[in-house]
Amino acid sequence: MKKLISTVCAAFLLACSIPAVYAESKGPVVVTFWSLFTGGDGDFFNAMIDEFNKTHSDIQLKNDPAKYTDYYTKLTTALASRNAPDVVVVHRDSMLPYVKSGALYPLDDVLKKINAPLNDFVPAPLEACRFNGKLYSLPLDVHPLIMYYNKDLLAKAGITKIPQSFDELMAAAKTVRDKTGAIGLGIDNTTATYKAYTLARSFISGMGQLGGSVLTADCKKAAFNNSNGKKVIQGLVDIVNKYGVTPKGYDYDSAMTDFRLGKTAFYFNGVWATGTFEQQKGLNFDAVPFPALWGKPGAWAGSHTFAIPVQKKMDQEKVEAAVKFILWMTEHGDMWAKAGHIPTRLSVRNKASFKTLPYRADYVTAAESVIPAPNTPAWQEIYDNLSDLLEAAVAKNQNADQAAADMEKKVNEILAGY
Repeated sequence: MKKLISTVCAAFLLACSIPAVYAESKGPVVVTFWSLFTGGDGDFFNAMIDEFNKTHSDIQLKNDPAKYTDYYTKLTTALASRNAPDVVVVHRDSMLPYVKSGALYPLDDVLKKINAPLNDFVPAPLEACRFNGKLYSLPLDVHPLIMYYNKDLLAKAGITKIPQSFDELMAAAKTVRDKTGAIGLGIDNTTATYKAYTLARSFISGMGQLGGSVLTADCKKAAFNNSNGKKVIQGLVDIVNKYGVTPKGYDYDSAMTDFRLGKTAFYFNGVWATGTFEQQKGLNFDAVPFPALWGKPGAWAGSHTFAIPVQKKMDQEKVEAAVKFILWMTEHGDMWAKAGHIPTRLSVRNKASFKTLPYRADYVTAAESVIPAPNTPAWQEIYDNLSDLLEAAVAKNQNADQAAADMEKKVNEILAGY
């Protein structure tokens, strides 16, 4: 009995002598996260999440990826009910409605508290995340529309100069088609997995190249029912119907697959396709800025950003952990650049691990002449409808006058509702 009592007392004294920090340890802060990367760049993004979790014992990420086509419906519902995860990915173009509704948490105070290196960010994409003087997200990348081309097909067709105008591109695409039987130019122009966003991105690019914009400066009206807008619309219609260098009814997946398998000479898509093409054995390609088809250099570009949703009750420990995760992801943008995206941190762009990646140096300059989306909460709805109406114009071989009028009417109706 005495021995038992001695043992219990010894155990009690030992427990009392353990430092409080061990007794109160709660383990790592768990940060929940939603992303929309399930395509070719999803593997690269998931590798970053895995690396973060391997190298951090104090913070652990739980990632829940969703299909792009479902993502914003799911996100909007969760934000409205204050039931979103701790961190979300939001395209810069889609942020404004969430900022206006108070669904996103301003980051300035926590960034200042942890002395975040904001001067290391490329100014333009960082400032694009600022609304009414406050930062509501941090940009992970810039992803402009660019042009890919198959070097073997061009050589086989005897093309030695990369086209830099609309007429040059049509001539080169027709030459490849006629001499090799390959598809001259890959531009998706119908809805399948995604809407025909490449048509809308090309249209936005063309308007910017001609010195115009899709909307007026105050974002109150459409600004493309004019000679410039009709010129770009007619060009997109003619690529399929007049020149026949792009198949009619061509969806995103088919266009991507055909270029990957060496069946297409020229191809328009965002920089995010680069990593997928690099993994294709035997594909001899290059990637360059979107050509100045209609005027001065410039192209549509988007940006993936990280934001913190407003919760019913904000947990400051989780907020700080979330911001540390966001900063780590941007600091390791060279890993994300493997998918093709352009980093937003200056230090990352100077890393040897980024500079030695093929192709990126050829199109990183495209980030300096981007044509951003208009700053209106109606933009996503406008963007979707422009894609649909351009798809219809191509499918019907519609006259540019009628197509521009139809597009203008729809865009103005949308804007009137905001």
